[in-house]
Amino acid sequence: MTGPARTPPSPALRIDAVTRLFAMGVTLLFVVLLGRVVQLQAAPGAQLASHIARRTSTASLQSPRGDLYDRRGRVLSTSRFGYRVIVDPERLPDEPGGVIIALSDALGLEPDQVGAKIMSRMIVNDTRRARTPDAVDSDPLDELVRAVERRLGLEPAAPGETAPGGDQPASKLIRYVPLGGEVDLAHAKRIEALSLPGVWLERRPMREYPGGDAAASIVGKAGLRDASLDQFGLMGAERMLDSRLRESDGKASYVRDAWGRPLWVERGAWNAGVSGESVRLSIDLELQHIALEELRRGMDEADAAGGRIVILNPNTGEVLAMGDLLRDVPDAQPFPWLELDEQTQTWASPHAELARDVRDRPRYITLLPDPARDVHPALGRNRCVEDLYEPGSTFKPFVWSAGWEAGLIDAEEILEHERNLYKTQCGRTVEDVTFRNRLTWNDVLKFSSNIGMARLSERMSAAQLRGAVLRFGFGSRTDLGLPGESTGLVTSAKSWSLYSQTYVSIGHEIGVTPVQMVRAFSAFARSGELAGTLPRLTLVADEGDASRAGVIVRVLPPEVAITTRSGMLGVADRLDEKLKRTFPDDPTPRYTMFGKSGTAQIPCVPPPGKKRPPGATGYFQRQYNSSFIAAAPASEPELVVLVVIDDPGPSRVRVRAHYGSSVAGPVVRRVIERSLTYMGVPPDHQPGSAGNGIIAGALTEAPAN
Repeated sequence: MTGPARTPPSPALRIDAVTRLFAMGVTLLFVVLLGRVVQLQAAPGAQLASHIARRTSTASLQSPRGDLYDRRGRVLSTSRFGYRVIVDPERLPDEPGGVIIALSDALGLEPDQVGAKIMSRMIVNDTRRARTPDAVDSDPLDELVRAVERRLGLEPAAPGETAPGGDQPASKLIRYVPLGGEVDLAHAKRIEALSLPGVWLERRPMREYPGGDAAASIVGKAGLRDASLDQFGLMGAERMLDSRLRESDGKASYVRDAWGRPLWVERGAWNAGVSGESVRLSIDLELQHIALEELRRGMDEADAAGGRIVILNPNTGEVLAMGDLLRDVPDAQPFPWLELDEQTQTWASPHAELARDVRDRPRYITLLPDPARDVHPALGRNRCVEDLYEPGSTFKPFVWSAGWEAGLIDAEEILEHERNLYKTQCGRTVEDVTFRNRLTWNDVLKFSSNIGMARLSERMSAAQLRGAVLRFGFGSRTDLGLPGESTGLVTSAKSWSLYSQTYVSIGHEIGVTPVQMVRAFSAFARSGELAGTLPRLTLVADEGDASRAGVIVRVLPPEVAITTRSGMLGVADRLDEKLKRTFPDDPTPRYTMFGKSGTAQIPCVPPPGKKRPPGATGYFQRQYNSSFIAAAPASEPELVVLVVIDDPGPSRVRVRAHYGSSVAGPVVRRVIERSLTYMGVPPDHQPGSAGNGIIAGALTEAPAN
């Protein structure tokens, strides 16, 4: 018996079944593919892993270095991002002349300068490609010659010769050639619009110095690269504060395609950088301009070879201005040092011989060479912290105060002299610039008596005098922080002699730096309980740290420091009287001050490998360092100012107008007047009075010993 016939499925049912089967198949395929992707990402094979590594790149995320400001917020040093032109020699056309000309025009460089750099790299790449494993016996010189000929079009390249050994690692070929320095955004857009093959722009940080040359020797430079000067990296405050200014760059890792284009960044592969901290320096840019302007005027008036200046706040230890200048002196000649002839083993001078009569000797070059300064002011040696000088009579207040503290000075004592010569215990004689047969101890300071100071030194033991010198900080760095600071020069206890005892008391046989002098002089310029103490010198603006004004070391009792201050009031009175006669058009002083002048011959120290010629002594004859140091206003000083004039001209020496009060004193007075006015300090000089002398009675003095 036959059953009923089966009804065939409808077309719609068949379509549904096929669709379900297809969907299941596609779903299964996606599951398999997804599993494979997960497996490849989690545990790729060795071959695939190396391929992925070559497709992963890391980019630096640059952050700006911190800014430097002056104490009032003026920008001294800042960072911005600029661009540098980079060339890939492998992507340049075979005839790169058009690219070279276009780049030269855009960069403002000579075509041969750009072309030489690019072509030399292309030739190097040609020679490296020619060195295939099958050509180990080839002559490298022949390869270089052929490469140069090909690049110059002298030898046509054979088919297939352009890239033999193309399987050599790409790292052996030069692909990164920077051209010129950094360019700004406008130039970068101009270069980008050229669409030159093998040329791209690299974004990089640029350091700018809006403070200009005035503060360059203090601020320094960041990112310096100058092999000819053997100088690299950081200089000045940029180096001193690098740990605070330095940025921390971030980085990002990304996967790229075969053309080097970024595809994606994995989570956690992006780490942003951190900008550097900005710092306010203690320098006041306006005070810096005032200091350098007046120093330059003083150098010109004295026909000097150089000058140095430091302005200090004695209460906080902040350096408000600091600078040194050099001046071209055409008539100065090289000193005839003796040099050893290696062949004959004899000493001879390549220059003219030294004249026996000092009056016949020319003006000699006394300052050390500083070629880096000609490249950029920031690269020069900072002579305020690095170069020594003998302070002369500006050193007398330190010895005078030590003698007072030791009870060796009687305020009522009168020093009498029959003539202007005094034979010391070491057998040498000293004399005063102006003879006075009767002097009080205050007069010894006021009139800068060498005889009086020599007699005081004979009352002191070597331990007392040398100990006082060291106590004031001489012979040790101030730790201001600038690189290259000198310790100064103090005769050792073993070598200290009766000669040292006499001559150190008048500022000879000792080498100091300007920053050491302003720190030591602050002991007389600080008031109240801080009088007689030394401040911590700093180039960073006071940030509210109360310890800044604290005591580093007490060098004198407060009353002795104030007494010494009073003794120097008369020095400033005499200076103002001289200035009124010499510069009648200068305005009348508005501020009282106390200070001390000094004049000392320049030491004649042979450079390494040379020695002095016969007839030369330890000093350059008739060539001097002249200085003046002062604090103002006299009752409550806000500033200590030191000026050193290096080597005043022969015309000033001939008429005895080379002394510190004549060449450095006017600069100090002008700087004090302009600086205190700018700072808004009320004037305290009373017209018609005896000048600074009126302040003496208002100052607290210690009882007479």
